[in-house]
Amino acid sequence: MSFERPYVISWNLTYRCNLACEHCYLDAGGQPLVQTEAFADRSELSTDECRKVIDEIAAFAPEALVILTGGEPLLRRDILPIIRYASEKELWVVVGTNGVSITTTLAELLKREGLRGLALSLDALDAERHDRFRRVRGAWDNTVRGAKILTEVGLPFIVQTTVGRHNLDELADLAAFAYSELGAKVWNLYFLVQTGRGEYVSDIAPEEYDGVLAELSRIQRAYTSKMIVNAKCAPHYVKRLYEEDPDSPFLKSYTQGAGGCPAGSHYMGIRPNGDVTPCPYLPVFGGNLRRSGLAELWRESEPFVRIRERSALGGRCGACEFNGLCGGCRARAYGVTGDYMAEDPLCTHQPGSFPRPEIESPAIEYGRPADETIVWDDDARAKMRRVPAFVRGMVVRSVETHCKKQGIARVTVDELERIRARMPTPKIFSR
Repeated sequence: MSFERPYVISWNLTYRCNLACEHCYLDAGGQPLVQTEAFADRSELSTDECRKVIDEIAAFAPEALVILTGGEPLLRRDILPIIRYASEKELWVVVGTNGVSITTTLAELLKREGLRGLALSLDALDAERHDRFRRVRGAWDNTVRGAKILTEVGLPFIVQTTVGRHNLDELADLAAFAYSELGAKVWNLYFLVQTGRGEYVSDIAPEEYDGVLAELSRIQRAYTSKMIVNAKCAPHYVKRLYEEDPDSPFLKSYTQGAGGCPAGSHYMGIRPNGDVTPCPYLPVFGGNLRRSGLAELWRESEPFVRIRERSALGGRCGACEFNGLCGGCRARAYGVTGDYMAEDPLCTHQPGSFPRPEIESPAIEYGRPADETIVWDDDARAKMRRVPAFVRGMVVRSVETHCKKQGIARVTVDELERIRARMPTPKIFSR
């Protein structure tokens, strides 16, 4: 199985943080709790070292979506030069932040330097419960204020929620708040991965998570054409959608049999010290960018090569009829068993119990090559380059399918605008 390049790179720039979230996979903040070798080196790449990494990313994975996160990345004094440099290299730069330190001035500076958008964390409607989960009083008020500032400045943002006992009964209300009160373009519901400090806070049984998946499906349908709703770190959500509708428009996967988990096939993580991993939640490293090249680590290091062997997955994941569309969460398997090729313990599915003998690939497939089969005007092609690389091939195929059905032999900017006006999802992270 050949995976030429990463399309999305999550880069933890710092261990520093102004919160102390109880589930933090990086064990960020001033009082580390995880005493293992994978968390021992808490050094950070310098500004010059960050520029060298950006050069490598731009050369090996042009136009990659680069998520600058932490800890809290906005605490790095060189965050603006890093964003500017990455943007100048034509990377798609977004910031994952807790949102508590956003001001109008900072938002305008981020936008000026080429930032495409942000992801903010909100875990409860009640400020006290959110603050307790994030371990800092006033966090909820500051994050909500930051979201409203971003809306005023015109920087798009995603709201991220980690489901747990503290918010299990208000997920639909959280989605409504993200959409109606904050103006979020996307609401991502994260399913806990038991790594870092998250190892100590898992408080929902797998059977309860099944109920969450059912509710998420209802929420997803309710916000069609309004706000994108996603399940994160829950590749087995595909089974829930298939049960409800094998032709569900929300079914999605990654190319070349990577299924629902892109770790090491389309996606990778970089630690603050330059350690490289198939997934930020997976504390298993292929090497370090201070000593090795990005392309070499992606192509040859053991965790990247091994994690792509979907036929070698263990337990129920290996035997499952949804292996090619799901594959389970590799980081969660590692967090619970110590083996990232083991079965995903959050999934309750028993292989062979699904009645449909042939499970087809969904129409939404990330990482598809952007091959053109009809004529494109130069300005239409240039406009298409504003679409992130990891979805561009899928969008190109959709546009060309539409044109062929309509008897249109040439793709023009006007036709792209007509198609865009009919799309049910909001535009995000675009200039």
